[in-house]
Amino acid sequence: MSTTSLGMPALPPRTAQPTWKQAWDSALYGPDGYLRTQPVALERDRDELVDFLLPRLRQHSSVALLGAAGTLAPSLSGLLPGVSLRPDLPTGFHGIVVAVDWLSHVPTHVVQADDDGRPRIVHVDPISGQESLGLLLSDPGVPPTLREWQESYWPLEADFARAEIGTTREAAWRDVLRCLESGEAIAVEHGHQLDDRPEAGTLRAPGDLPAIPDGTRDLSADVALDALVEACGGAVVTTDGPQRIEWSSRG
Repeated sequence: MSTTSLGMPALPPRTAQPTWKQAWDSALYGPDGYLRTQPVALERDRDELVDFLLPRLRQHSSVALLGAAGTLAPSLSGLLPGVSLRPDLPTGFHGIVVAVDWLSHVPTHVVQADDDGRPRIVHVDPISGQESLGLLLSDPGVPPTLREWQESYWPLEADFARAEIGTTREAAWRDVLRCLESGEAIAVEHGHQLDDRPEAGTLRAPGDLPAIPDGTRDLSADVALDALVEACGGAVVTTDGPQRIEWSSRG
Protein backbone atom coordinates (compact mmCIF):
# COMPACT_ATOMS: atom_id res chain seq x y z
CA MET A 1 0.00 0.00 0.00
CA SER A 2 1.39 3.43 -0.86
CA THR A 3 1.70 6.28 1.63
CA THR A 4 1.44 10.06 1.46
CA SER A 5 4.14 12.55 2.47
CA LEU A 6 2.72 12.48 6.01
CA GLY A 7 3.27 8.74 6.19
CA MET A 8 -0.42 7.88 6.27
CA PRO A 9 -1.76 5.01 4.15
CA ALA A 10 -3.23 5.93 0.78
CA LEU A 11 -6.67 4.53 -0.01
CA PRO A 12 -7.45 2.08 -2.81
CA PRO A 13 -9.04 4.02 -5.67
CA ARG A 14 -12.76 3.90 -6.41
CA THR A 15 -12.68 6.81 -8.86
CA ALA A 16 -10.04 8.10 -11.24
CA GLN A 17 -9.48 11.21 -9.12
CA PRO A 18 -7.32 11.46 -5.99
CA THR A 19 -8.87 11.72 -2.57
CA TRP A 20 -9.10 15.24 -1.19
CA LYS A 21 -6.32 14.42 1.25
CA GLN A 22 -4.00 13.26 -1.52
CA ALA A 23 -4.77 16.28 -3.70
CA TRP A 24 -4.45 18.71 -0.78
CA ASP A 25 -1.14 17.20 0.27
CA SER A 26 0.23 17.54 -3.27
CA ALA A 27 -1.16 21.06 -3.72
CA LEU A 28 0.63 22.37 -0.61
CA TYR A 29 3.67 20.12 -0.16
CA GLY A 30 4.32 18.42 -3.51
CA PRO A 31 7.35 19.39 -5.64
CA ASP A 32 5.45 22.42 -6.98
CA GLY A 33 3.25 22.86 -3.91
CA TYR A 34 2.08 26.27 -2.83
CA LEU A 35 3.83 26.22 0.55
CA ARG A 36 7.13 25.21 -1.02
CA THR A 37 7.59 28.83 -2.09
CA GLN A 38 5.07 30.77 0.04
CA PRO A 39 5.02 31.10 3.84
CA VAL A 40 1.81 30.40 5.73
CA ALA A 41 0.11 33.79 5.87
CA LEU A 42 -0.61 35.35 9.25
CA GLU A 43 -4.35 36.04 9.27
CA ARG A 44 -4.42 37.43 12.81
CA ASP A 45 -3.61 40.71 14.50
CA ARG A 46 0.19 40.66 14.72
CA ASP A 47 0.51 43.05 17.66
CA GLU A 48 -2.10 41.23 19.74
CA LEU A 49 -0.43 37.88 19.09
CA VAL A 50 3.03 39.20 19.97
CA ASP A 51 1.70 40.77 23.18
CA PHE A 52 0.09 37.46 24.14
CA LEU A 53 3.20 35.38 23.41
CA LEU A 54 5.96 37.55 24.87
CA PRO A 55 5.47 36.69 28.58
CA ARG A 56 5.51 32.97 27.72
CA LEU A 57 8.50 33.17 25.41
CA ARG A 58 10.64 35.11 27.91
CA GLN A 59 10.59 32.06 30.18
CA HIS A 60 12.59 30.04 27.64
CA SER A 61 15.95 30.33 25.92
CA SER A 62 14.82 28.59 22.73
CA VAL A 63 11.67 29.10 20.67
CA ALA A 64 10.54 27.02 17.69
CA LEU A 65 8.12 28.88 15.41
CA LEU A 66 5.91 26.70 13.19
CA GLY A 67 3.39 27.68 10.53
CA ALA A 68 2.39 31.34 10.47
CA ALA A 69 4.32 31.87 13.71
CA GLY A 70 7.43 32.09 11.54
CA THR A 71 6.28 35.47 10.25
CA LEU A 72 6.53 36.82 13.82
CA ALA A 73 10.30 36.30 13.99
CA PRO A 74 11.25 39.85 12.89
CA SER A 75 8.90 41.34 15.48
CA LEU A 76 10.07 39.01 18.25
CA SER A 77 13.82 39.07 17.67
CA GLY A 78 14.30 42.61 18.99
CA LEU A 79 12.08 41.95 21.99
CA LEU A 80 13.75 38.73 23.11
CA PRO A 81 17.50 39.37 23.47
CA GLY A 82 19.39 36.18 24.11
CA VAL A 83 16.52 33.95 23.02
CA SER A 84 17.12 31.64 20.06
CA LEU A 85 14.33 31.73 17.47
CA ARG A 86 14.22 28.93 14.93
CA PRO A 87 11.78 27.95 12.14
CA ASP A 88 12.13 24.19 12.69
CA LEU A 89 11.85 21.67 15.48
CA PRO A 90 14.76 19.29 16.08
CA THR A 91 14.54 16.09 18.06
CA GLY A 92 15.39 16.59 21.72
CA PHE A 93 14.29 20.23 21.76
CA HIS A 94 14.25 22.14 25.06
CA GLY A 95 12.11 25.26 25.05
CA ILE A 96 8.74 26.36 23.74
CA VAL A 97 7.07 25.45 20.47
CA VAL A 98 4.65 28.00 19.05
CA ALA A 99 2.52 26.80 16.15
CA VAL A 100 0.12 29.30 14.55
CA ASP A 101 -2.31 27.92 11.97
CA TRP A 102 0.10 25.02 11.47
CA LEU A 103 -2.27 22.15 12.23
CA SER A 104 -4.94 23.68 9.98
CA HIS A 105 -2.50 23.16 7.08
CA VAL A 106 -2.07 19.45 7.76
CA PRO A 107 -4.18 17.77 5.03
CA THR A 108 -6.99 15.49 6.12
CA HIS A 109 -9.38 13.07 4.52
CA VAL A 110 -12.65 14.79 3.66
CA VAL A 111 -15.81 12.73 3.98
CA GLN A 112 -19.39 13.43 3.01
CA ALA A 113 -22.65 11.67 3.75
CA ASP A 114 -24.27 10.31 0.59
CA ASP A 115 -28.00 10.50 -0.09
CA ASP A 116 -28.47 7.51 2.21
CA GLY A 117 -26.58 9.25 5.01
CA ARG A 118 -23.52 6.97 4.71
CA PRO A 119 -20.09 8.64 5.05
CA ARG A 120 -17.91 8.34 1.95
CA ILE A 121 -14.41 9.54 1.08
CA VAL A 122 -14.51 12.64 -1.13
CA HIS A 123 -12.36 12.72 -4.28
CA VAL A 124 -11.51 15.84 -6.25
CA ASP A 125 -10.17 16.82 -9.66
CA PRO A 126 -7.00 18.84 -8.90
CA ILE A 127 -7.56 21.17 -11.85
CA SER A 128 -11.31 21.82 -11.93
CA GLY A 129 -12.17 21.17 -8.30
CA GLN A 130 -15.00 18.86 -9.37
CA GLU A 131 -15.76 16.40 -6.58
CA SER A 132 -17.03 12.82 -6.50
CA LEU A 133 -17.80 10.35 -3.73
CA GLY A 134 -15.68 7.27 -3.32
CA LEU A 135 -15.49 4.41 -0.85
CA LEU A 136 -17.64 4.12 2.22
CA LEU A 137 -15.72 4.47 5.47
CA SER A 138 -16.95 0.96 6.25
CA ASP A 139 -15.58 -0.55 3.01
CA PRO A 140 -12.70 -3.03 3.06
CA GLY A 141 -9.37 -1.31 2.50
CA VAL A 142 -10.34 1.90 4.28
CA PRO A 143 -8.36 2.25 7.52
CA PRO A 144 -10.83 1.59 10.36
CA THR A 145 -9.37 4.52 12.30
CA LEU A 146 -11.09 6.91 9.86
CA ARG A 147 -14.53 5.53 10.62
CA GLU A 148 -13.84 5.30 14.35
CA TRP A 149 -12.73 8.93 14.46
CA GLN A 150 -15.68 10.17 12.40
CA GLU A 151 -18.24 8.32 14.48
CA SER A 152 -16.69 9.50 17.77
CA TYR A 153 -15.85 13.09 16.97
CA TRP A 154 -17.78 14.31 13.93
CA PRO A 155 -21.09 12.47 13.42
CA LEU A 156 -22.73 13.35 10.11
CA GLU A 157 -26.34 13.87 11.05
CA ALA A 158 -27.70 15.13 7.70
CA ASP A 159 -27.47 13.93 4.10
CA PHE A 160 -24.54 15.57 2.31
CA ALA A 161 -23.00 16.82 5.59
CA ARG A 162 -19.19 16.91 5.50
CA ALA A 163 -16.30 16.42 7.89
CA GLU A 164 -12.54 16.63 7.92
CA ILE A 165 -11.07 13.57 9.66
CA GLY A 166 -8.58 14.70 12.31
CA THR A 167 -6.31 11.66 12.53
CA THR A 168 -3.53 13.28 10.49
CA ARG A 169 -3.49 16.35 12.72
CA GLU A 170 -3.22 14.12 15.78
CA ALA A 171 -0.29 12.26 14.21
CA ALA A 172 1.43 15.54 13.32
CA TRP A 173 0.98 16.99 16.82
CA ARG A 174 2.26 13.76 18.42
CA ASP A 175 5.40 14.17 16.30
CA VAL A 176 5.83 17.70 17.66
CA LEU A 177 5.46 16.52 21.24
CA ARG A 178 7.89 13.66 20.71
CA CYS A 179 10.52 16.19 19.62
CA LEU A 180 9.96 18.30 22.75
CA GLU A 181 12.31 16.94 25.39
CA SER A 182 11.18 19.54 27.91
CA GLY A 183 9.17 22.73 27.83
CA GLU A 184 5.85 23.81 26.38
CA ALA A 185 3.89 23.66 23.14
CA ILE A 186 1.17 26.09 22.09
CA ALA A 187 -0.96 25.66 18.99
CA VAL A 188 -2.98 28.76 18.11
CA GLU A 189 -5.66 27.50 15.76
CA HIS A 190 -9.09 28.23 14.40
CA GLY A 191 -11.11 25.24 15.50
CA HIS A 192 -14.29 23.70 16.79
CA GLN A 193 -15.53 21.19 19.34
CA LEU A 194 -18.15 18.46 19.27
CA ASP A 195 -21.10 20.71 20.04
CA ASP A 196 -20.31 23.20 17.27
CA ARG A 197 -18.96 21.18 14.34
CA PRO A 198 -19.90 22.97 11.08
CA GLU A 199 -22.24 20.84 9.00
CA ALA A 200 -20.56 21.75 5.70
CA GLY A 201 -17.00 21.30 6.95
CA THR A 202 -14.36 24.05 6.90
CA LEU A 203 -12.01 23.29 4.00
CA ARG A 204 -11.32 26.57 2.21
CA ALA A 205 -8.97 28.77 0.22
CA PRO A 206 -8.21 32.38 1.19
CA GLY A 207 -10.68 35.15 0.49
CA ASP A 208 -13.22 34.40 -2.19
CA LEU A 209 -11.09 31.82 -4.00
CA PRO A 210 -12.70 28.40 -4.48
CA ALA A 211 -11.01 25.49 -2.75
CA ILE A 212 -9.26 23.88 -5.73
CA PRO A 213 -6.08 21.83 -5.06
CA ASP A 214 -4.16 23.03 -8.11
CA GLY A 215 -1.09 24.31 -6.25
CA THR A 216 -1.78 27.99 -6.94
CA ARG A 217 -3.47 28.81 -3.62
CA ASP A 218 -3.39 28.07 0.06
CA LEU A 219 -5.81 25.49 1.50
CA SER A 220 -6.69 24.99 5.15
CA ALA A 221 -9.38 23.63 7.43
CA ASP A 222 -10.18 24.26 11.08
CA VAL A 223 -9.02 21.84 13.77
CA ALA A 224 -11.17 19.50 15.88
CA LEU A 225 -9.62 20.81 19.08
CA ASP A 226 -11.29 18.49 21.58
CA ALA A 227 -10.42 15.37 19.61
CA LEU A 228 -6.79 16.42 19.33
CA VAL A 229 -6.46 17.05 23.05
CA GLU A 230 -8.09 13.72 23.86
CA ALA A 231 -5.60 11.96 21.60
CA CYS A 232 -2.46 13.91 22.53
CA GLY A 233 -3.02 15.47 25.92
CA GLY A 234 -2.97 19.12 26.93
CA ALA A 235 -5.93 21.45 27.14
CA VAL A 236 -8.08 23.64 24.94
CA VAL A 237 -7.90 27.22 26.21
CA THR A 238 -10.36 29.86 25.03
CA THR A 239 -9.72 32.67 27.54
CA ASP A 240 -6.97 35.27 28.11
CA GLY A 241 -5.75 35.25 24.54
CA PRO A 242 -6.45 33.50 21.26
CA GLN A 243 -8.11 30.08 21.11
CA ARG A 244 -5.35 27.55 21.48
CA ILE A 245 -4.11 24.17 22.65
CA GLU A 246 -1.56 24.21 25.45
CA TRP A 247 0.71 21.32 26.41
CA SER A 248 3.53 21.16 28.95
CA SER A 249 6.09 18.47 29.69
CA ARG A 250 5.38 19.21 33.35
CA GLY A 251 1.87 17.84 32.91
